[in-house]
Amino acid sequence: MGIERDIHDLLYHHDCVIVPQFGGFLTHYRPARLDEARQVVHPPSKDLSFNRHLVRNDGLLADRLARRETIAFDDAGARIAGEVRGWREKMEREGRLEIGRVGTFFTDAEGNLQFEPDRRVNFLRDAFGLRPVSAIPVPRAATVAPAAPAAGIAPVVRTLRPPEPVPTVNNGHPEEEANERRMPWLWAAAGTAAVLFLTAAYFTIQARPDTVQWSGLDLFTNALAARYRPQATLPTAQVPDPMEEMMEPVGAGIVFLPLTGDVEHPLPVDLGDPLAEVSAVDSTHVATPVVPSSNNPSAPSTEGRYHVIGGCFSIKENADRFIEDQVSKGHAAHLIDQHRGLYRVAIHSYARRTEAIEAMEALRQGEAEGAWLLVQ
Repeated sequence: MGIERDIHDLLYHHDCVIVPQFGGFLTHYRPARLDEARQVVHPPSKDLSFNRHLVRNDGLLADRLARRETIAFDDAGARIAGEVRGWREKMEREGRLEIGRVGTFFTDAEGNLQFEPDRRVNFLRDAFGLRPVSAIPVPRAATVAPAAPAAGIAPVVRTLRPPEPVPTVNNGHPEEEANERRMPWLWAAAGTAAVLFLTAAYFTIQARPDTVQWSGLDLFTNALAARYRPQATLPTAQVPDPMEEMMEPVGAGIVFLPLTGDVEHPLPVDLGDPLAEVSAVDSTHVATPVVPSSNNPSAPSTEGRYHVIGGCFSIKENADRFIEDQVSKGHAAHLIDQHRGLYRVAIHSYARRTEAIEAMEALRQGEAEGAWLLVQ
């Protein structure tokens, strides 16, 4: 088989298939139709026609042949040209050319080329599998005209009465009948409950009108809630003074004191046996800095249990320099001891606790802000 197969396949997908130097095959949609002469109903189809003026090669047929035969495009064009020459020679020799599943070419009495498509092939893909069916006419029933009444006889007039209502019989389940009878009672119970709820809410709100709020459920009273008024005074938290932990009474036993200056990690100190309570300090007394003087009988000395510590040093040379600096300022600074690798230097030492506390407070407000009290 030559190019007839390719022409037949392309007509299912394209409305125009051109055979170079021969002509073009065209398809046109045709709806379903009735053949009254043969009493046959034909399905929708595509009518096939031929135009001998469409001879320009569009490459569609050559590309199809090249893909099917797996040859070059130019070789496919040459094979089509050879096939067309064979068709023309056959037409001149026999006057008739039949292309399988496409149609038949012939020449009329005047020598013009004519084309007759194959009616058995329907190129419409949507109508695939449909065949012509017979159209059998259906006989119509004869219409009988009513007979005219005889002369002298009055026509009988029948009065139609409306049909009597027939009681409905429910053939459903007994449960459905019970539900239908129960529905009115349910609606009545729901309405009664709603009325009782609204009545109770009304009397409850009227009984306590002072508790009405904007966000409440009161629908009858439009009262404002009492405005919030803050308290005149706010409670203040009592922050304990960390120095109170250091200022234990004389002879308070073993206590924990921040001897190294680290308040969070105090050290245990043995203050000896409990002694007599210290007399109460006058609340009107104002602490004044104690300035050492040779003429002051209560001037600080290097003796006493209460030492106002000015610093702790890991290197003794630094402790000595600090002592010289404090002595040059008029203080009785001296080295207390070495505790855990630190040399503790006292600016003053006192025999009485009250004097030591007053001196420590005075130094904190002046040149030694980090001074603290050591009891030995």
